[in-house]
Amino acid sequence: MKMEAPRLQVERGSVRLALLVSLSALGGISSVLIGYAGRFLSVIPGGGPVSGQLLSGLHVFWLVLSAVILKQPGSATATGALKGLIETLLASHLGIFVFVISFLEGLVVDIMLLLFRRTKKAKFYLASGLSAASNVIVLQLFFISELPILVYVGMYLVSFISGAVLGGFLSGIVLKNLGQLLSHEKTANHNISNGDMPRDLEKRF
Repeated sequence: MKMEAPRLQVERGSVRLALLVSLSALGGISSVLIGYAGRFLSVIPGGGPVSGQLLSGLHVFWLVLSAVILKQPGSATATGALKGLIETLLASHLGIFVFVISFLEGLVVDIMLLLFRRTKKAKFYLASGLSAASNVIVLQLFFISELPILVYVGMYLVSFISGAVLGGFLSGIVLKNLGQLLSHEKTANHNISNGDMPRDLEKRF
């Protein structure tokens, strides 16, 4: 029994690492495409920097999933950093700055969930909204530094709403369905039955 405990810890650590890498990879690949879609929205007739933020919440979606599923301090930050690195390697239209944005978004999620850990769903919407809005800070500093103040206000507002809906609300739906699916699984699988993949995901959100 004494020998099994360290072994289980190693196995669970390996599962968490695999989940972190998987979520980062899925997020990185999808975010490159979403980034180009957002850029398209910003340059089409009638579009602009504000409309380019409509999809910003989808970048945060993966960070919230990581924070809830892994339930480890810094998991969203680590996922954001790896996700940003993958986006950089996949030629994101923001170049190396996408790493800064993704890292910052993950850091905001971790900080907000830590500060409001005693609250329930509201903290995920707030964390997702602020995380998505944080990308505007980097854009404002390095890409669009001479726009009217109302445009910046619109960008922050739209990105916050997008984050709350596409990052917070959408991830809540996914986690609820995933939790219900896992709760019906047979406990024959050793990892699931020992809690490596938690079945109370819908209760965590």
